[in-house]
Amino acid sequence: MKLNLKYFILFFTFLFVGKNSYAQFEIPPKPKLQTSVYDYGGVLNSSKSKALEQKLIRYADSTSTQIVLVTINSTEGDYINYLATNWAHSWGIGQDKKDNGVLILLAKNDRKINISTGYGVEHLLTDKMCSRIIQEDIIPYFKKDQYAKGLNAGQMLFLKF
Repeated sequence: MKLNLKYFILFFTFLFVGKNSYAQFEIPPKPKLQTSVYDYGGVLNSSKSKALEQKLIRYADSTSTQIVLVTINSTEGDYINYLATNWAHSWGIGQDKKDNGVLILLAKNDRKINISTGYGVEHLLTDKMCSRIIQEDIIPYFKKDQYAKGLNAGQMLFLKF
């Protein structure tokens, strides 16, 4: 009996230690000076970043829906949908009571992108619609290494809602 208890404790110790020991992406702290484009992955040049940022700021000012674009090199093994949702919650994207934020997360080296929407905009930007925007409007540009054009094409569709 003592032997079984020993293996049981050992098993759970390795389970929990092993679960937390692999590399996970650490979401950066919310910046004091907030904007709409965070190019941590170095995907956009300065002028493209500013142009996308200005469109998103104008959209937020006119609709109160905040769209934030974040680029990173890699999720470091994290599931991109989970990471994007946690990032949006961590930074408090969108208005608190309306939950009307949208986070677009691009992990360039992983070749993954996700659009995470708050409950307040899900009726306008459903998961199916976000998937279609990614597949039909964003990815074709990414395949040509035209990230700014792909992100711009995707955002232009958001701005219609």
